[in-house]
Amino acid sequence: MKNTSVKNVVLASILATFVVGCGGGSDSNGDTTPPIPTPTPAKIFGTVDSISPTNQTITVNGRTLATASTMVSYQQDTLTTDAISKGMQVEILTANNNAKAIALNPAFTGIVSAIGKDTITVNGVQFTSAQPQLRNDIAIGTWVMISAKLQSDGSWLASSVTSPAGVTTQDSEIEGRVSQLNEVAHQFNIGKVIVNYTNAEFDLLANQLANGQWVEVEGRYDSQNLTLFAEEVDIENEMDFNDAEIEGVVTWVNAEQNNFEIDSRTRILVTPTTQFEDGKRVDLKNGRVISVDLISKGMGLEATEIEFEDATGTIPQPFVRELSVEGLAQVTNDVFTINGIEFTLDAGTYYDDGLTAATLNNAWVDVEGIEVKATTVTPAHWLVKEIEREFEQSNISLEGPVSNNSLWGYTSSDNTLAKFNGKWVEVECTRNGDDLLNCRLD
Repeated sequence: MKNTSVKNVVLASILATFVVGCGGGSDSNGDTTPPIPTPTPAKIFGTVDSISPTNQTITVNGRTLATASTMVSYQQDTLTTDAISKGMQVEILTANNNAKAIALNPAFTGIVSAIGKDTITVNGVQFTSAQPQLRNDIAIGTWVMISAKLQSDGSWLASSVTSPAGVTTQDSEIEGRVSQLNEVAHQFNIGKVIVNYTNAEFDLLANQLANGQWVEVEGRYDSQNLTLFAEEVDIENEMDFNDAEIEGVVTWVNAEQNNFEIDSRTRILVTPTTQFEDGKRVDLKNGRVISVDLISKGMGLEATEIEFEDATGTIPQPFVRELSVEGLAQVTNDVFTINGIEFTLDAGTYYDDGLTAATLNNAWVDVEGIEVKATTVTPAHWLVKEIEREFEQSNISLEGPVSNNSLWGYTSSDNTLAKFNGKWVEVECTRNGDDLLNCRLD
């Protein structure tokens, strides 16, 4: 976790001493452009590819850095590179090609409560392990550090499960998106885990909490009640990734391929000046493994450069249905609907073309999102990833489930939707009010 009293202060002080720039350029069509050589990013977030105590090097996101004089830490503990292993998630501050400071950055820490053939459960959350076998020193009751990434269907895939020597804390740490926020009870959910933040310290103001935000929480886990009593809550914000490089898997991308997510977590915008290496903008697809150089701008995180792994660098993602709908937005008591169908907006929703939650009502909009299936905590819902203004026209494109000759509240008087009943389709139709005519696959 980003401990504000230790990790951020130490890393920030080093960053102030070693400043590294970056840049880029490309044509607006996203065609491959030979990238301008750039220095090593000032910050690197990624997964350890390899660590060599003999050569005093570490490789993360394909970059090899010297570790001869590196400070290694986790929260208040000062460690050595012996605590680092392949698959761990780390945050590195660099100077030239040197790792000046490495902070271990696990997704979860806590006591193991169950171990399956290829799964491990910590803090009430089950992880599928990419490792063929856990280390012999890890058993039920062991405190572990898990590096993992959230998949598009809400499951977790672990790249590392370790119990590093030198770590003194036995606290629990979890991260993920806020849901079921209850400001009166001072609690929210991350998955099925309840987080009670009554006595927690926040890096930002507690009243900035919102459903859909990504947070990192440290505290004491009560396994009987599936509750984490938070001591610290870190609300992730764009400045965490300013002038940084991150690596991950594309888990969602919009139709125009200028807005995408990595690891179901970080929203990134593609601009006319974004450079591409070993690929083009059209290659931004679910499952592609990429590394991205980022800068924080007024609209959010922008990619200055995107580097694609080769064709083998595609990780199959759990199947998640994507949706799109155009229509007149109606907002009543913070509930957003089109044609009487409710769509969920949260802190992760991206508003384009100057739209805001406050100006959404009665606007004609184009919505892109995903189907979220029901869990023990949340009901099934349509989650909006991006919403933008659209011109009201006679032609309309829709993607979603057809039922009873109807799609997203539009019906078809010529019955051209009927042949798609029971199917999830992407269609283009002629619109006459709420009536759709001549619907065909898009």
